[in-house]
Amino acid sequence: MSQLTALILAAGYGSRISDVTTDPKSLLKINEKSLMDWHFEALKEVGIRNVIVVTGYKRDVLEAYLAKFKLDFDIHFAINDDYRVKGNTYSFYYGLEKTHGDFLLFDADLIYDTKILKEFVNDKNSNQILVGESSIDDIESAKAMIDKDGFVRMTIDKRAVSEEERTNFSFAGEAIGILKFSKAYRDDMYQACKSFLAEEKNISKNWEHVMNEFLLNHDMSMHLAVSDRWVEIDNKEDLEKAKRLFE
Repeated sequence: MSQLTALILAAGYGSRISDVTTDPKSLLKINEKSLMDWHFEALKEVGIRNVIVVTGYKRDVLEAYLAKFKLDFDIHFAINDDYRVKGNTYSFYYGLEKTHGDFLLFDADLIYDTKILKEFVNDKNSNQILVGESSIDDIESAKAMIDKDGFVRMTIDKRAVSEEERTNFSFAGEAIGILKFSKAYRDDMYQACKSFLAEEKNISKNWEHVMNEFLLNHDMSMHLAVSDRWVEIDNKEDLEKAKRLFE
């Protein structure tokens, strides 16, 4: 576990929760601790010391806050200064430039039970997507669709699953926003992002789009979370749910 690097994407503005905070979304407080506090506590618990954080919106505020973790972690920053134009595929790409081995990818706007992360990291599979229980009819969720061999072939976010997709794949659950990559897959993903971003139409797209292209010819297994104690925080309702779950 100590050989893994954690790559946390935290450059975004968080427009859907801007009525709650003007700070970076990853500094939202859940019962007196920021989302970043929860991340770093979980990483320490599972023995991961190397961390790369991609910053952008109010990065001086976020980077100053994270200075308190430097005694226990080797922290490096990648920067997406043009975060309002460049989607988080760019954040992923900039982070990959500083990542050179096996790594875990995290969306910063998550809170999760440490047990979930520990069991995910301990799973022997090198390339995996962490999946939680959900409904195929939940439009908002990132629905993980698997082939007959159990490999994730696409995620479907913010829309319904088509009849053709239901025929071709099985629904596995919601992709929580934590993924595991081997060094070989890291190298392939870096090239995939580079090619994807070479097309101007993709500049503002989120990393799930390049991921879906990647999944067509890379076998990523799924790991089902053992607990429902996790929340992706997009809006005020998600924030209130997180406060109830983690009080």
